[in-house]
Amino acid sequence: MSPSAQIVEEFLSSHPPRISPGIPEIIAYCQSQGIQVFLVSGGFHQIIDPIAAMLGIPSNHVFANRILYNAAGSYAGFDPTCFTSRSGGKREAVQHLRATRGLQRVVMVGDGATDAEAKAPGGADVFVGYGGVVRRPAVEARADWYITDLRDLLAALQRA
Repeated sequence: MSPSAQIVEEFLSSHPPRISPGIPEIIAYCQSQGIQVFLVSGGFHQIIDPIAAMLGIPSNHVFANRILYNAAGSYAGFDPTCFTSRSGGKREAVQHLRATRGLQRVVMVGDGATDAEAKAPGGADVFVGYGGVVRRPAVEARADWYITDLRDLLAALQRA
């Protein structure tokens, strides 16, 4: 895959972000309670940043890969300094957040194997698996709690 800057822009223009029902409410609730929300993704900033902005997540709370372009806008590779550009990167991002933000407890919510990997030693304390879009048995097996409806997570947060 070698997407030019123009191809990425055209894709973003013709494919507006789709956000799973319940995510905006969870993020708004957490933020109203002083809970910091971070977006850690194996996707690319060029795609993830607009979603984070829609959800009110500050850009310095987003950890994702970055596509690099040359001066003409052609694909030049990816930024290898991004945590999620390598295996185990989501755990590294969590470790970084603990060290730089003083986080005591970290809950990772995600739908993939790399989200589950974030619960390795020094990483997330709890992994909530999400299967509302695609149910993945391997992710479900590794989750501390597995949900298919984000309203269940919001209800649990509101009870806590």
